[in-house]
Formats: sequence, C-alpha cells, structure tokens
Amino acid sequence: MSSSRGSSVGCETQCGDLMIPYPFGIGDGCYMRPEFNITCDQSTTPPSAHFTIYSIPIAHISLDEGELRIMQEAAVQCNDAQGNETYSNWPSLLLPPPYTISDTKNKFFDIGCNTVSIFQADRTHPGPDEDKTIMGYTMVLCDDQLRKVLTNSCDGVGCSQAPIPSGLQNFTIMLGNVFVDNSGTWLTKYPCSYSFIVEQAMFTFSPNTSFDLLNTTKQLPLIVNWGIGDEPCDEESQNNACKAVNSKCVNRPIINGPSGYICQCLPGYEGNS
Repeated sequence: MSSSRGSSVGCETQCGDLMIPYPFGIGDGCYMRPEFNITCDQSTTPPSAHFTIYSIPIAHISLDEGELRIMQEAAVQCNDAQGNETYSNWPSLLLPPPYTISDTKNKFFDIGCNTVSIFQADRTHPGPDEDKTIMGYTMVLCDDQLRKVLTNSCDGVGCSQAPIPSGLQNFTIMLGNVFVDNSGTWLTKYPCSYSFIVEQAMFTFSPNTSFDLLNTTKQLPLIVNWGIGDEPCDEESQNNACKAVNSKCVNRPIINGPSGYICQCLPGYEGNS
C-alpha cells in the first residue's frame, strides 16, 4: 500500500538503509510540508539522512507510531586524576514543529563519578500552571562509603536516571562537578562522565561496558514524535493526506496543544498510508 504522492516518479524513496515514506520526501514535490523535507548526504558510507533545515541525523521513520529515531550527541566531562577538568561539552537539540521529544520512549541519564547533570528545555505548549522553560537534574556519586565497586544498578552510584517531561521541543545538557573529593582511584578508573537523553530500550547501564561504549560512541538514539498539521482528523485530512484505500486517519494529540494526525494502515496492511 502506498501513497500516490509518496511514489511519484522521480522521488527517491530510500537514503542508504533508510526508507523515506510520504509525507517525508527528498527534493521538491516529494514531501508534504517543509518540515518533512529530508536531505540525503551521499558523501557518507552508506548515505545518511537528516532534516534539510536542521542537520539532525535520522535513523528510522515510523508511520504507524508517528515517530522518528534521530541521533543525538551526549554531554561529556573528563577530569585528570587530581580532579581538574580536561574536556567538556554542552550539546543541544532544537526541533522544528511539529516534532516533540517522546516522554514515554526516552529517559535522562547521568553516567560517571561525582557529577551533576542539568538539562534545560522548552515545552511546546505549557499548561496554565506550567512554565515554558523547565530544568531538571540528576546526580551521580562514587564513594567507598557508598559502594566500593559499581554495579549494574542505576541508583545514583555511577549511574542515575530520570523521566523527562512531555512536550519538549529542545534541550541543552550541562555537566558539572559535585563538590566532593574528586581525586583518587575513582577518577583514575572513570575519568569521564556522560549525560544524555536516550531511547530507553536502546540503553542499559553496565559498568563493564557502558563507559567503553560511551567513550567511543559519538551519538545515541532518541525518539521524536511527529504529526501532520495542527488540526484533528476530518474528511479533508482523510481524503487529501491519508489517500490509500486501506488506511485511516488517527489523531496525534499534543498535551495542552492542538491535535495533529498521522495516517495508519488498516489491520493486515503495511507500507506508506
């Protein structure tokens, strides 16, 4: 099952290993709206997709779930054995409408020793008693009195995690030292700390593997919600956007905001609806 627009002659439907289904598209006349315009970078092996306006890598597009898997950099802070900072970065993510960061599929992590991680973000549609700009934090400690070795538990010793609020459209993550003795064997073994928002199903903390993984991994997966327009399903959206015979229009509500929609295949069918 495919959309007549999504399968137009001359429209690329794949970038490397990634399928590009309508309403997304590569090039003029192949996408529904500018926010669904995708650029395929042929200089990478394999070719890689990203938003045309924002250079955010895209790893997967789900029509049925109304989700994208994008790739996002982690915050990193490294110290020498005396506790002096040798490297740090503050990564940011800015999404255009209608994209928001999934609060049900992602979590906020702080991995390391004796650091506090802070994220600052903006809600797309804050409620009447909510601030548009919000902040959250997690903290990790490494101390012999708490535990002499790190375990697989993400309970604040070597690893902490927290849920994220709904409706976030951007964020910046900052790492800083906790004012404790930051020297000694802990920093020798774990000189770098990391913080990130990540697709929860794609990350499990283990002190035996996570630090090596984060030291060599430039980007981590994150799930983003999307919808078409800012109006709920009606006859026009069913006829003009959800064109395939075996498809239906499904509302994609935004908390405290307008309801867009996505097109889903009926049971027993799959593809571009």
